[in-house]
Amino acid sequence: MEVIPSVDIFRGSCVKRIRGVEGTGLDLGGPVSWALRWEGEGARRLHVVDLDGAAEGRPVNIELIREIIRRVSIPVQVGGGVRDVEAASAYLDAGARWIIIGTTVVEEPEIFDDILSHVGAGRVIAALDYDEHGRIVVRGWKAKTGRMLLDEAARLDRLGLAAFLCTYTPLEGTLGGVDSETMRRLVKHVATPVIYAGGIRSLEDLLALRDAGVYGAVIGMALYRGEISLREAINLCR
Repeated sequence: MEVIPSVDIFRGSCVKRIRGVEGTGLDLGGPVSWALRWEGEGARRLHVVDLDGAAEGRPVNIELIREIIRRVSIPVQVGGGVRDVEAASAYLDAGARWIIIGTTVVEEPEIFDDILSHVGAGRVIAALDYDEHGRIVVRGWKAKTGRMLLDEAARLDRLGLAAFLCTYTPLEGTLGGVDSETMRRLVKHVATPVIYAGGIRSLEDLLALRDAGVYGAVIGMALYRGEISLREAINLCR
């Protein structure tokens, strides 16, 4: 299983939020320095999110993201504000290996299809963020939908996407543990690789996800608080 450090950018700074709420969690300073640190500790890819872009519905920190991608030698997956072909192309032109698309997948399927036709499904990760009832949530987790995670994943499974990114929103940033059982069911349900995020607090959590068949785990708060050593996590999950 791949262990993927996250670098979330808000107003030019690397931050870690609790359940995605602005003003909570940690303000950590320069995103480029953190990206270089995680690469130096053995990361094989980075997860970068433009939180300002997610809020505004368009890329905002594109130049900073471009600098991160230029400075590191490992592939980068980027999300935040990808609502049309132009936004998708902007991140890919900046050097992103994959783009992450969330709200548009659910709310604007025609636009999502248009993005896939322009950039190719293999460059796209569909973000399927979900709540404690297994329902998909969108718009920065502020809006609930009537769609269920397993059903939505099954619908998208035929598209040949690079991965599903499944964030368990009640635990994101809380160090509260992981929803490995839902991931176990999902992995058996689809052929698309599954990446998990939300609540990872320990090496035991990572092992639970690995044993559930998850392809990758995005880890943030536990790294930045020093609860987990990235080198140790990577070696354990190989």
